Amino acid sequence: MRVELIGVLFYVVAAVLSWLLLKVLIPILARQNIVDRPNSRTLHQGAVPRGGGLVISLTIVFSALTMGLLYGRNTLIALAILMFLWSALSWRDDKQDLSPKIRFSAQAIFAVLTIALFGWVDQLLGWSLGWFGALITFVGVLWMTNLYNFMDGMDGLAASQSIIAALTLAFWFYMVGDAQLASLCVLVAGSSYGFMLCNWHPAKVFMGDVGSITLGAFFATMIIIGANRHGFSVLSLVLIFSVFISDASVTILRRLRHGEKIWLPHRTHYYQRLAALGISHTVIVCSAIIIMLLCSLIATISVVYRDMILIAIFASSALVVLAMIAVVVLESRANKGSSLKTTDKK
Repeated sequence: MRVELIGVLFYVVAAVLSWLLLKVLIPILARQNIVDRPNSRTLHQGAVPRGGGLVISLTIVFSALTMGLLYGRNTLIALAILMFLWSALSWRDDKQDLSPKIRFSAQAIFAVLTIALFGWVDQLLGWSLGWFGALITFVGVLWMTNLYNFMDGMDGLAASQSIIAALTLAFWFYMVGDAQLASLCVLVAGSSYGFMLCNWHPAKVFMGDVGSITLGAFFATMIIIGANRHGFSVLSLVLIFSVFISDASVTILRRLRHGEKIWLPHRTHYYQRLAALGISHTVIVCSAIIIMLLCSLIATISVVYRDMILIAIFASSALVVLAMIAVVVLESRANKGSSLKTTDKK
């Protein structure tokens, strides 16, 4: 059987299993009152079960462990154990909200463990980072993990980013002959698609921390492995997540400037601002998917043609900046329209 057909089979099987598991899990979450209720900062209506990302976490843990044992790859076994720890912490947080101090302390320990198991990124555009690379990697793991949680606020958004990112990484690992990691990423993509079928607007279930935090940690670890074991440029790896990284980073910086507590819920991400303008979830998420696909294509070109990395960075940055400017322009027009209506009434 051709490798491509096996990949498609893995994807379909993972998607179907995740979808079926969610059919069982959603009523259980509802009965146990593990739900998100609408408030002034959310975009949904009615109580929606959260924690559906458990099916994705289980896919990551069991797939990595199974392939690690079958092929004798300690890297995959270590990955399975690490992802189990991230999942267990996040599942506990979904069931019983942990204090930010406890949650962040545990995450910091897991970030250190990630570096101990898989090393740190010590090369950037040909420059040796030395021990400074360990600090950057530590911060990067924590940031990647939490930004996924920050961006998991609209139906289908986090799941679609996971599908695109996982399939892109699968292709890259396949190109360098790492069949196990490629297969793992295909399974993650399939599981994310199965979840998205129940998470597309209007969502029947939310991912929860067990899904978003674990996915963020998984992709952060893939970045480290891809850079250290296969020589991928860390910047090329980061470009895949340009939409999430840009939105979360700019939003956090803007909130810090205004003296806001960044760990508290809010509605100031760019996708939330679009929703506030009355644009439908489907239009927003589909627009984000298009940008994600373009960033993924640009990142892939920078892997195939490594001397184009600076051009790729410029192209992805320009794409994301234009999208942000479009949001600001739409807000400005909406505000002007509101002002005119108010003036007319007077």
